[in-house]
Amino acid sequence: MKVIQWIGLALIALLVGVIMWVLVLHWTSFDEKTSLNEQVQAAAPGQFVALAEGLTHYQTFGPSNGPAVVLVHGFSIPAAVWGETPNYLASQGFRVIQYDLFGRGYSARPDIPYVGALFESQLIGLLDALAIEQPVAVVGLSMGGAVAARTVAHHPNRFNSMSLIAPLHQPLAPMGIPAGLGYYMLSAFYVPAISKSLAAGNFTTATKQALQESYQQQKEIRGFTRALTSSLYNFSPDNHPQYYRQVAAHGIPVMLAWGTADTTVPFNQNEAVRSDANVAEANFVVFEGAGHTPHLEHPLQYNQSLSKFLNSL
Repeated sequence: MKVIQWIGLALIALLVGVIMWVLVLHWTSFDEKTSLNEQVQAAAPGQFVALAEGLTHYQTFGPSNGPAVVLVHGFSIPAAVWGETPNYLASQGFRVIQYDLFGRGYSARPDIPYVGALFESQLIGLLDALAIEQPVAVVGLSMGGAVAARTVAHHPNRFNSMSLIAPLHQPLAPMGIPAGLGYYMLSAFYVPAISKSLAAGNFTTATKQALQESYQQQKEIRGFTRALTSSLYNFSPDNHPQYYRQVAAHGIPVMLAWGTADTTVPFNQNEAVRSDANVAEANFVVFEGAGHTPHLEHPLQYNQSLSKFLNSL
């Protein structure tokens, strides 16, 4: 009996130790010390638009009368993740809009569940606010691909194509712990890990610096980790494949780019995406040896491929 009691006490002590370790890591890495106030907004590049759920930060590139292309970034890095793509497309005559998803970058962090409908409403709301009535091309990276697929599926008349980079496709189950604890786990491990991955990224020095500065900036605005946690628990587990299939049913042309060395969304998932979204073989661009951001690792090759696809529509 005493042995069982000692084992029980040891397990409790271990659990307490792990919790304290996570809390210490959280306290040492947690940077959220400001709010999206007027001073922060004034320092931001681009512009803001007030939508129903809060302010959305966006930037535009290229001629105002050019064919519109909207860029949707992924889970944790804001719009700066697009690197050279906006300027390249602008040089080709496109009107490019990149924006920060709610909870990221300079956009608001509403204290509501970060579900698919929130991101869908934000994208459509932004197009409405900018009075863009003609169908646009949407480009989605990682989680942004799932946002794009859902939005195009529900509003096919607003889009003329969809381009994807290693998109979230399969439902991603959250950690098997309560969201409250998941918040501290993300704060302690995931958020600082992204900073390290950017520092080690296979990008140009200028791109790396821009990404690091942008990521650090958003880490300092309150609500960032809460938004990531809510997205992980409320958006990632969605039935995303149904939206890709709906996009195909609407006859929307789709381009897909993927790096063969992607460890975030593995390359072998391309087969399901290609099948569900009906991606033509000519519109599937493979980047040998590239990771999760082939547009940053091989910017010229990616940008030329995207421009060729958009010009073919």
